[in-house]
Amino acid sequence: MMLYPTSFPWRLHQAYNNMTIVRVIFPIFAIALVGYVTAYRGILDARDIKGISRFVFSIIIPILLFNSLAHIELPPQLQWQFLLSYYGVVLFIYGLAVWTSKHWFVHSPQEQGIFGLGSTYSNMILVGLPVISAGLGDQALLPLFVLVSMHSALLFFIVMVMAERANGEGRPARQIAVQTVRNLVRNPIIIGLLLGLTFNLLSIPIPKLVEDTLDILSRATLPCALFVLGASLNSYKITGHLTEAWTMIGLKMILQPLLVWVLAFLVFHIDPLWGVVAVMAAGMPIGVNAYLFAVEYQAGVATLSTAILLSTLFAVVSQSVLLAIFI
Repeated sequence: MMLYPTSFPWRLHQAYNNMTIVRVIFPIFAIALVGYVTAYRGILDARDIKGISRFVFSIIIPILLFNSLAHIELPPQLQWQFLLSYYGVVLFIYGLAVWTSKHWFVHSPQEQGIFGLGSTYSNMILVGLPVISAGLGDQALLPLFVLVSMHSALLFFIVMVMAERANGEGRPARQIAVQTVRNLVRNPIIIGLLLGLTFNLLSIPIPKLVEDTLDILSRATLPCALFVLGASLNSYKITGHLTEAWTMIGLKMILQPLLVWVLAFLVFHIDPLWGVVAVMAAGMPIGVNAYLFAVEYQAGVATLSTAILLSTLFAVVSQSVLLAIFI
């Protein structure tokens, strides 16, 4: 007789959590689905989608990053344990992926580098930004931005070194590092981050009229980014190589967040919010830029195409599970 009154609050709480997760996840992937259907049905052609994508990556995402960082409350000191929890695991997974690619699938050195990139490179902007913002709130944006600021620089440098040296005429690592830095400082997303951080640290005031304009543009970021994500997925096909693709997804979306969780919560005991962001970022699907590297070096193109599409679909489940755990 005592079972009902004690179990009812727990069931009510569980139902509330489930509804919260549905409210977070459903709109995100519903908007992406609208983008996919729009591209699939030819309502917008490739040139239209490319224009929207350029608008998203070159204008409104940098504005959102600038506007958020310019106003956010920065921590008194950088949490090195946070970076070590995430990027220590990233480097370990990259090495494990390269070993797996070499010994299990007998890939070429260039394919090994691309396989490592696909196994570690998270889609932190198109998927991570809306999921983490909607699920954890604006206070979770700062740790996410910290990860974004180093993410591409580290992984792109590693894969470029591996691919260039595999060519036999590879450029020295120092030259590749300089080129990577040059590309990053011209990247609108990095520019938005750096400007926002500069305005914050120097307490530079933003005129009210400008601030209102930035707020309006920022509100357009998430739906536009999700629409572009869905539309871009129409370009990726399941082209075989399922064993390699699912191995890559397992390393990226299961092992990586698990190891980040161990370091963040069991080893370093970092701030819980920062730890949750690190785990969820580690569990994001494979970023589309990994495919661009595969095309550039003509290595692992079919595997990346399959893995990006499947990992994005799998993220509907995996990110829901993570939200269920942490909420």
